[in-house]
Amino acid sequence: MKLKIGIALSVIVLVCCVISFALPWYQIEKKETKILDKVVVQYSWKKFSCQSGDEDKLTLNYDDDEVDTNSIATKICVASALVNPLSVDNISKILNSSLSFLVIASALALGTALLQLILLLSPKLCRSCVWKLLCIGCSIATIVMLFISFFTFLGAPKAFYDDTEVLNANLLGACEERWCDKIIGDDDDFKWIPGGGWWSTLCGCFTALVAGIFTLASHR
Repeated sequence: MKLKIGIALSVIVLVCCVISFALPWYQIEKKETKILDKVVVQYSWKKFSCQSGDEDKLTLNYDDDEVDTNSIATKICVASALVNPLSVDNISKILNSSLSFLVIASALALGTALLQLILLLSPKLCRSCVWKLLCIGCSIATIVMLFISFFTFLGAPKAFYDDTEVLNANLLGACEERWCDKIIGDDDDFKWIPGGGWWSTLCGCFTALVAGIFTLASHR
């Protein structure tokens, strides 16, 4: 029974990994005022997006060579959200690092689930402690990779600072006590917080830990 629970939890870890790939990892929100719409900026693994109210969303890949600096969406991002899509080199590196570890964790989580199935389905006489040791080792490696992915993103404020400092001193002054300083915050004008992808990774970390405990406690 404990091993079955461990398998179910390993599947949940895989689901958390998929969700982490799909959802944004960071969001900056310029709050709505009487004269200005709310502006939402999101950072995902491969792309940056910015949307003001019901206006068309500006979506850019981090490796885009050309950005239309004269478009309304770009100007709104810079003027209202105080974020410049022309400078995302450092934050994209942080995201790539975090998501690279997440890829490794996903592969290890899948390996853990397969080894758990082997332990569950193999005839009693064919079972070996080697399979269980491999399973536990894979589970520990999954947990480590997920935590590295999660904690790597804590470098986001420094990355935002470096990106903003390179391009615009005025924008730097606006973000210095906000997302360039701490990863989560809220004030009268802005709200900045990690997105669902980051929180899903944290959920995967603890779920993988519990799955490993159940596997270790099983009698297979």
